[in-house]
Amino acid sequence: MIWLTVRYGVWAATLSVLVINTGAALLTLPAPSPLLGLELATVQFCLLAVSQTALLLGATISRRFQAYVQIQSLARRERLLNQISRSLNSTLDPNQVLQDIVQCTGQYFRVDRVVLWRLGTNEVIAVSEWRLNLQVPTMLGTHSSLADWFGQRDTDDDLWQHEPFQAQDYAAFQHPPARAALIEQSQLRSILRVPIFIRNQFFGSLSLHTTVTYRIFTSEEVSSLEQIAEQVAIALYNAQSYEQLERLVQERTQELEDERLVSESANRAKTEFLANMSHELRTPLTSILGFSSVLLQQVFGPLNQRQQEYLTTVHSSGEHLLELINDVLDLARIEAGKEELTIELVSVEDLCRACMSLIDAQSRHQGLDLNLDIAPDATICHADLRRLRQILVNLLSNAVKFTEAGSVTLRVSRTGDGLDFDVIDTGIGIAATDQTRLFQPFQQLDSGLNRRYQGSGLGLALAQRLARLHEGEITLQSELGRGSCFTLHLPDRSP
Repeated sequence: MIWLTVRYGVWAATLSVLVINTGAALLTLPAPSPLLGLELATVQFCLLAVSQTALLLGATISRRFQAYVQIQSLARRERLLNQISRSLNSTLDPNQVLQDIVQCTGQYFRVDRVVLWRLGTNEVIAVSEWRLNLQVPTMLGTHSSLADWFGQRDTDDDLWQHEPFQAQDYAAFQHPPARAALIEQSQLRSILRVPIFIRNQFFGSLSLHTTVTYRIFTSEEVSSLEQIAEQVAIALYNAQSYEQLERLVQERTQELEDERLVSESANRAKTEFLANMSHELRTPLTSILGFSSVLLQQVFGPLNQRQQEYLTTVHSSGEHLLELINDVLDLARIEAGKEELTIELVSVEDLCRACMSLIDAQSRHQGLDLNLDIAPDATICHADLRRLRQILVNLLSNAVKFTEAGSVTLRVSRTGDGLDFDVIDTGIGIAATDQTRLFQPFQQLDSGLNRRYQGSGLGLALAQRLARLHEGEITLQSELGRGSCFTLHLPDRSP
């Protein structure tokens, strides 16, 4: 081009090159002028160079356009898989997840219908479906036997080998009558079907259908649908796991409900039995205690020493039995939820001294020192006076019972949210292995203690339940052979 301009001048020669797909070029001269041989060869060379450049440029543009289309396709596929992944993580409802997947699949491939098929024992069932519009016939719920639906050839070649299958005109194939009728009814034209596996077990297939036009699916589309089938397998596996877990939860819930009803029935029967038996025992026991007390007072005449000893044993045994009956009734009422507290303002010092007086005689008899220590800021509390006295007397009585020498101390101090009543003894102590069952009803530590120390095993269990009725708790610190410290924590219940 430069040579032509120099040779003829800018005003005399203008070279215009029009590059077309064929590589043709047009040379225009403003005035007729013969070209020399060298000049003609130069022009031909320039035209050839322009043609080759055009071809290379066209190929480059084509490659770049194909790369752009491929990138766009991969981006669309990635967006689809991300959308399916979000659907898997957004809900535990398997039906909703599958519906979201078939809808995304249909919109991505721009087909008329997407059907998810599940393989049963002797049939195949359409369990999920998406349709472009209402004019597309539905196949949801369709089911047929394997022989009628797949036929012998498909059973051998397509289904059991688990390979992707597609047909541009599916109706043109030789089909069993049942399948041919279904193809016609569903207006099926082209089909692409890929298998679905759940933990290496064949589950069914995912199918793309066209119902108006005919279509050949590309290898990239087959690969994309196989990736979607993997996501469907994850959704179906999660659905199976969720349904299994839900079934187990329902079964376990029903078992627990049945056990609760049986337990409530047993508790009601136990409570009624205890109430009736306690009433039947109390009536004659009251008479025994009354008459033995009268006889001990020698109202009807003097008694010799042996008679007094026998009557004293009868009276003390009756009182012990009455105490046991009262404990059983109290425990039954608490477990039945029928025990109500009467909260009132309580003088801590008066309460503690009254409780200490009840064990004073026994502690003196055993040679024990009784100590009372009340902090200056712990003089009052709000509680049920009768039940609080019952708790403290029980703890103090146990301390005296299991302490052969030394002392028993009742210490009261204020904590951040209430009062702590500490009953401290220098007695036999309690092993760590026995402390966990100490507050259970009718529990004694061992047979040796049962023989040596009298008791029903109800006292601490009842005391703990009464403490919890006050929203408090009894805790224990003890070592075998080094004494014990029972702490009643009573939260502040002031109005």
